[in-house]
Amino acid sequence: MDLPFAVEAIKGLFSRPSTAMYPAKPSTAAENYRGRIVFHPEKCINCMMCERVCSGNAITHTVEKTEEGERITRTFYLGSCTFCATCMDFCNENAIEFTRDYHMIATKEEDLMVSGTFIKKPPVRKPKPAAPAAAAPAAAAPAAKPEAEKQAPTAAPAKSTESAPAVNAEPEKAAVPAPAAAPAPAIEPRDDGKPVSDPSKCVYCGICAKKCPMQAITVDRAGKTWTLDEDACIACGTCAECCPKKCIIM
Repeated sequence: MDLPFAVEAIKGLFSRPSTAMYPAKPSTAAENYRGRIVFHPEKCINCMMCERVCSGNAITHTVEKTEEGERITRTFYLGSCTFCATCMDFCNENAIEFTRDYHMIATKEEDLMVSGTFIKKPPVRKPKPAAPAAAAPAAAAPAAKPEAEKQAPTAAPAKSTESAPAVNAEPEKAAVPAPAAAPAPAIEPRDDGKPVSDPSKCVYCGICAKKCPMQAITVDRAGKTWTLDEDACIACGTCAECCPKKCIIM
């Protein structure tokens, strides 16, 4: 009864093993394998979309005020990550990358932390455009007549025997041009870097409100209003990038 198994055992002594000698000979992961996360902090704009869509609540961040700006540290905890790659799909700046590295054996919790730090500098306000040049000086006054010509007597004109035609007492009133419409005030960027909408360009499509990761924008198409929740806005610039009319100024 044990003869077939004995034959297989003898064959195995003289054949190559069917398994890889891991970790002495690590094998390559599949093409679309989602392994250890790599975070590129230099690309991050702190829109926090990755934290909103993370199903495992594995992404957190801390903010520290410095003289250069806000020092932001974003951390990915691989112990809670489900490796669904939803954060990478929603990142418009390609700051999150999933590699094919599956070597994630950890002896302490810090080994499962992937973090990166960047500084979000305060916005630099653009200088105001220079005032238009002054109007050209008025035409020069006509040259004064010579003194001799001033003193020469002038002959009185001869009186005509024919009666002069009657002149209307009231002259015709000249047409008064309509006053020009006052130009709309120019929209200037805010000092805190948060968005401002130009009502002369906005069509109230609502795309900025849908794309805002913090839901800080409210658009009323019927009432033609654009409202910003300043406390919720993080000045990430997503609304300005997605606006089809380029009416949002940062």
